[in-house]
Amino acid sequence: MIKLPNLLCPKTIPVLFNKASALANIIVKVICFGAILTLSACATLPPTVPETNTETGTQDKNQAETNAAEARATENQTSKVPTKPFSEDSLYQLLVADVALTRGQFETALKNYLDQARATRDLGIIRLTNGIATHQRDADAMLESALLWIEQQPQQAAAHHAALQAYALHKKPLEALQQAYWLYINEDDLDSFLAVTAIDEGHKNAIIPQLMEAYRALDLNPEKRAATELAVAILYRESGNLDAAVSIARHFLTLAPDNQRGLLLLAQVLHQQNKVTEAATLLEDALQRIPNDRTVRLQYARFLTLLDRAQAIVQFEQLRQQGPDDQQINFLLALLYLNEGNQERATTLFQQATTDPAVRADAEYHLATLAERNGDFNSALRHYQQVKFGRNYLTAAGRAAALLARGVSVDSARHYLQQLHREQPDLIPALIQIESNLLVSNNQSDQAIDLLSSGLQQHPNDAQLLYARSMVAEQQNNFALAEQDLRALLAQDEDNPTALNALGYTMILHTDRSEEAHRLIKRAYLLNPGDPAIIDSMGWVLFILGDAEQALPHLEKAMAIMPDPEIAAHLGEVQWFLGDKQAALQTWNRGLEQAPEHPVIKSTMQRLGADITVTDIGVDSSPVSETASPERNQ
Repeated sequence: MIKLPNLLCPKTIPVLFNKASALANIIVKVICFGAILTLSACATLPPTVPETNTETGTQDKNQAETNAAEARATENQTSKVPTKPFSEDSLYQLLVADVALTRGQFETALKNYLDQARATRDLGIIRLTNGIATHQRDADAMLESALLWIEQQPQQAAAHHAALQAYALHKKPLEALQQAYWLYINEDDLDSFLAVTAIDEGHKNAIIPQLMEAYRALDLNPEKRAATELAVAILYRESGNLDAAVSIARHFLTLAPDNQRGLLLLAQVLHQQNKVTEAATLLEDALQRIPNDRTVRLQYARFLTLLDRAQAIVQFEQLRQQGPDDQQINFLLALLYLNEGNQERATTLFQQATTDPAVRADAEYHLATLAERNGDFNSALRHYQQVKFGRNYLTAAGRAAALLARGVSVDSARHYLQQLHREQPDLIPALIQIESNLLVSNNQSDQAIDLLSSGLQQHPNDAQLLYARSMVAEQQNNFALAEQDLRALLAQDEDNPTALNALGYTMILHTDRSEEAHRLIKRAYLLNPGDPAIIDSMGWVLFILGDAEQALPHLEKAMAIMPDPEIAAHLGEVQWFLGDKQAALQTWNRGLEQAPEHPVIKSTMQRLGADITVTDIGVDSSPVSETASPERNQ
């Protein structure tokens, strides 16, 4: 069986130089470039330990105030730095850096500024250098400039944040911990203290014991020391030692019983251990003590979606009452109502959710599917066309095109898809594939081949387009072109199980090269033994080679995983060949229930002389006719 193709915020940076020469007036005053990435971009807590501090409910506001205070403090301290003259050479190098910076030549600017940061130790130059290095994601320059900054302002939190970020990019959690420790002691910055655990997450197992020891060796007062246990629990979880993570997290919660981070971490680890009920009970009990913690309630509601949908709706409704303008809650609640069959309530909530850009695309998609399901094709089309990005973008584009083809014309649908090329240039191959599928479904396979060939001229060797053209070529009985494209795919990746399977299966259908087909399909099977399409191909090629007994369990397994009509056609034929005609008829009937006119099942039954209307058929163990021989060339 062949698988068909599926479908920087501006920031000004003042240059705070103190110069004694007339050339000083030429140095940059303001530069605008993309957003400087914060620590959270390179080392954040695992998603199961949210960073929102719902004990105070004001983290965002406090963080904004903290950042503003740091900026004011930095500016005040900088303004107090005594003026000092620069050499003419330094001023010249700074002028070169300034010109490069205004022209967007960041590498040249960074090199010159870093040289002068080393030479002058000027705080303004150091800070500007660090900003440019951060923008360029130059980890070495970030680290060197951050350490120079700490040298000049050892009590400046922003300098320690910069060093922490640089060590995170260097994937050095042990060194980063020293900066995080300073921030925790001096700024009560628990976020940074715990963020060290996420540096190089999933790739630092070898040093996790050493990092745990480093956390526990820190000199902290009893009140702050509890956080080290939480960090250790997070690290145990990363290492895969879930039992230890649970034990340490429980110990931490004896020290801080209602700590949101600890509760969420323990609940998530219990979930990983398939103890969803215990995880839900943990959060339910906590909510008796901290009923206003929205993050804990949200996680509790999510667990309930696995245990009790009705109670999950109750919890989401409570969250909605607490924050009626939280459209992400409205969106999740809409999904639950949709699952429960309450389309009217789901529609209302999805409509509200479209006001939030974060969930707008998904909400529009669900509104479209609801409208299409109810026969309101104009509304469905309008909503599909509002899906401008996200995971449902291509599906929405395909459905919109299908509705246009049905309601207006195929040409209108094609024009719509081609307009999307300008909106999403990175998705042009996928959009061409959707257009090709549209043409094939409207019996225009020749035009589909032309379209895909044109697409391959613009995007040579694109894997999606090669595979799509091979599938259309196979449907046109053009095995030569199908083989050409599939071998081109294998030239790019010789271990591509989808291409190996497709090439082997098309060989079975169009040639007598059964042994070669078997080798290709066997390679695909070894690479991806759980794919039902490949399992089906494996069973079918074994049958073609005359080994029906070995073929049967493969086909039964494929049918159990994915009850597809084409797999039903294959399984039914092998059952018929082995003499179990009753089972064969039942299998074919199962496939026809999904696709009443499925051509493969119909042609197989006709060739074998089977009648699906026969309900009481005796088992005949006599050999079938030669037309049913597994050695045939289909």
